[in-house]
Amino acid sequence: MKKFVFTLQPVLDQRQRVENEKQQIVAQRRRALDDAEAELKRLNDQFRESSERLRTEHRDLSAEELRLHYAHLSFLDRTIVAQIAVVAERRVSLDRARADLLAASKERKVVEKLKDRRHEAYVAEAARLEQNALDDNNARRHARGALGGSL
Repeated sequence: MKKFVFTLQPVLDQRQRVENEKQQIVAQRRRALDDAEAELKRLNDQFRESSERLRTEHRDLSAEELRLHYAHLSFLDRTIVAQIAVVAERRVSLDRARADLLAASKERKVVEKLKDRRHEAYVAEAARLEQNALDDNNARRHARGALGGSL
């Protein structure tokens, strides 16, 4: 019997390539989200440190220094709010990419399952043909034995 050939192998290969691309996109967006979250943490830490410094040094600072500290805290606050929006946007982007990856994975699995079923059918047919050949050989051998025994 001929070797098993899956006629839809090019389709399966293409779906595998698409899934790999989607995995790369998910990884890129995950890194972007991680970077945005790290920046947000850095900003929050800086805000906390500046606030603490202002609280501890408040009575030793001049009016101009106090104004500068409060202006810096205000700037950090606005930057943090903007960074929170960036993090949320990147989280949504990552979720979309994960959904696309899941869909691509399902599409690949459909074709892969079809390949598995066709291969199982091929193996079953090969086993059936082999069994028929063995049965035919045994029947001939038995027929020859029966003819030889009656002579």
